[in-house]
Amino acid sequence: MRESELEEFLSSFGWEVAGVGREADAILTGLERVGFACHEEARSFLGEYLGLKIDHLPALVIAGERISSWTHFDPSAVCTTRDADVARRCADVAGTALFPIGVDSFHLTVYSGSDGRLYAGFDSSVYRYGENCNAMFSMMKAGVRPISLGEWTLQ
Repeated sequence: MRESELEEFLSSFGWEVAGVGREADAILTGLERVGFACHEEARSFLGEYLGLKIDHLPALVIAGERISSWTHFDPSAVCTTRDADVARRCADVAGTALFPIGVDSFHLTVYSGSDGRLYAGFDSSVYRYGENCNAMFSMMKAGVRPISLGEWTLQ
């Protein structure tokens, strides 16, 4: 997606170019307190997109009402030591350190990878959600779900 298209898509959900750095710092501190290790890519992403909620495809029609999928970029929903342990297990599959950046209506935790890519996890399943932010947002706009990378196992 071209930069202008990306800005137009994100702006339709209330995103502003200015970012939300100070709010992100407080959330990052709380997540680090329970065992997450923040990396620069996650800090940068949340400084720009914290609080953004995107309605996207796929969508279902339930009782005559169209219900869209959504992704909310607020990692405070996954802020326990158990969530940090799951992220470490997902990181083993992804091959890079992961830090949560939000949640998806398909019960996915959305992660920023220290390699600059975006990932998602659900239970023991790990997915790639784009090579970069633009790719992830393009996937959301087109209704493309994250691509399965594999699963971690209990030890």
